[in-house]
Amino acid sequence: MPQLSGSAKIQGLWSSTKLRHAAARNLYYLVHRRSHLARMLLFLPPTQKKRIYFGSTLVVVVSGFRSFKEVFVHKGAVTSDRPRMFMNEAIGMGETGVVFASGSIWKELRSATLQILKEFGMGTNWLAERVQDEVACYMDKLVKTRGEPINLQHFTRVSVSNVISSIIVGKRFSHEDPRYKETVESLMRVAESSRGATAINFLPFLKYIPGDLFKAKQIQFNMTVIKDLLVQIVSETESTTASGSAKDKGGNFIFSYRRKESEKKLAGKRTCLDDDNMIKTIVDLYAAGTETVSSTIVWCVLFILHSPDVQSKIHDELDFKVGQGRPLTIEDQARLPYLGAVIKETQRLASTVPFSLLHKTREEITLGKFVIPEGTILIPNLDSVLHDPEIWGSDAEKFNPERFLDKDGALIHREEFIPFSIGPRVCLGEALGKMELFLFLSSMFQRFQFVPTDPLKLPMLKPVIGITSVPTSFEVLCVDRFNK
Repeated sequence: MPQLSGSAKIQGLWSSTKLRHAAARNLYYLVHRRSHLARMLLFLPPTQKKRIYFGSTLVVVVSGFRSFKEVFVHKGAVTSDRPRMFMNEAIGMGETGVVFASGSIWKELRSATLQILKEFGMGTNWLAERVQDEVACYMDKLVKTRGEPINLQHFTRVSVSNVISSIIVGKRFSHEDPRYKETVESLMRVAESSRGATAINFLPFLKYIPGDLFKAKQIQFNMTVIKDLLVQIVSETESTTASGSAKDKGGNFIFSYRRKESEKKLAGKRTCLDDDNMIKTIVDLYAAGTETVSSTIVWCVLFILHSPDVQSKIHDELDFKVGQGRPLTIEDQARLPYLGAVIKETQRLASTVPFSLLHKTREEITLGKFVIPEGTILIPNLDSVLHDPEIWGSDAEKFNPERFLDKDGALIHREEFIPFSIGPRVCLGEALGKMELFLFLSSMFQRFQFVPTDPLKLPMLKPVIGITSVPTSFEVLCVDRFNK
């Protein structure tokens, strides 16, 4: 069974250490290794919770499911703010947009965004049909490879991002559209460069080092490209919608956002719904909705290459329960518990967001007998939950879909399975993400057998850490099961 390299397992009692500017060498591990926080703190006993200082800033690494639930659910009302960080300001996001805003601005933006997504049928057949449209185009691309080696990452990223486009602008883009390609590629470059931003966030003096060692300038440039392109796309979409030529029955996110903005202003209510927050929320939706889902799909294929018996079981289930004569729909999900277990196990083991976005305490809180002061930065260590052997067993680092099945082969729910995090800041695209993972992966396995390019030299399971944890680049053969 495939096994990832060691992950951060930081639980137990408190420990404190100060990391002043001389800690730059240790910061390399924070931003460049999968178990970056754990490695940086190896000199502390592994059973201790980690409480660290960057300069005068107190940072607490929240690890373990019980701590997660206590801090981010039970105390979520006062732990859901975002800290002001150097890179947020540098890339022009500041405290705006649904991801980086805090307080009343965040609450209004999140509420409006969720309402709009529900209007679009988040988790329902209407949105499933939009996903299926993109899946069909994606499958055509894979068929045209004719079994030649391909790197799935680019194909998948472009297609998953297009699902977000269908919500934002009410249509999908051609994969060859130059502006769309530039937007997706810029998002990819930001994700790949972001690990360096972690260092500058905590040690801002690093921005004065000559050159672009920590990729801050590269991130700034690509974020400017993304926002400029989206401003153009938004302007064109608004013109089209205003002219009455938008035919899609669900309209688009932009139109719905403007409607809510107008309603509040006409009612004389104060609102943060404006141009700036709209553009930045759209950036957030593209960024959050593209990288995690596309990475999970590629991780699944990689794990399958290391577990051919699992792929055989997926094919058997699909052939018996669905067959090869029709495309899959979201209604098929209940008929395919084994595939459901494979998807869950991929999310768990891949842990595509090993350390979630930073939180900040709005007021002093207690965790057990310990006090966490107001203004403390909280780092949610999702790896510590998803890879905890006390929850998942001694084989927690191995790919084993059966852990999500009961003795009768039915899919089981595990409270500790939290790839989308928990609490008020839980991923607002969770329902869409689950739908995409099922429709993409079920269609892929129905049509293809995924085969390594060299059976004697399987691709590495080593992740590359940016905003998300993505597989090291690899190629695979997509063998058409319909036309052998």
